[in-house]
Amino acid sequence: MKALIVEDNVEQLNGTAAMISEVFTDIKCLTAVNYDESVKIIEENVISLFLLDIQLGEGTAKDGIALGEYIRSLEPYQTTPILFITALPDQVMRAIHSTNCYDYIMKPFDQSDLIKTIQRLLNLSIIEEPLVELTDRSGVYMRMKPDELLYIKSELRNMHVFTVKESFITSSTRLNDLERELPTFFIRCHKSYLVNMHHIRSFDRTTATILLDTPRPVSIPIGRKYADLVFHMLNFPDQ
Repeated sequence: MKALIVEDNVEQLNGTAAMISEVFTDIKCLTAVNYDESVKIIEENVISLFLLDIQLGEGTAKDGIALGEYIRSLEPYQTTPILFITALPDQVMRAIHSTNCYDYIMKPFDQSDLIKTIQRLLNLSIIEEPLVELTDRSGVYMRMKPDELLYIKSELRNMHVFTVKESFITSSTRLNDLERELPTFFIRCHKSYLVNMHHIRSFDRTTATILLDTPRPVSIPIGRKYADLVFHMLNFPDQ
């Protein structure tokens, strides 16, 4: 899943992203320093959690609350969790009433404060992975949870999608686009393959293959260009 952190202080922005990434390895942190940069990121990604600093620069009307109102105006994000970050307690109630935010964090905060807040949302199942939505070649609309996907193979202009229940072919998107939209537990192991790490049974550096935990063995090739990253992510020791 992806979280968007918006903070005009770059040092605090990077620090917040590092705190989250250290604990929640499945959360990919996207960062922005102002309203306009945030809008562009929202247009190009599917976000599961927003962390917004209320004050985004001096004297601008495009503050974190205005950004929260914009987010709520978008149909996919009418209930997506928004956490406000602020050093101005008098702004909190305005933020809550304007955007129906789920929580807020007062500056200065430490990692434990931030992690407890995010973990509470995860435990309540408020933060959810967006469903993957694809159309097969017959025009049938397919919706599934990300972890139901085993792997995707690109072949010519088509993508062969393999799930825990079925397989189908789609030409409605491209592998590069899916790679950007899928959660971080999907890895590009080959120019033609995306694989769900949660379904990897084993891997072999000698033969450069991945074996999936399916009833019938499925072997996925590892391209030379992607090998180092793949084995690093799978904690394979360097040789």
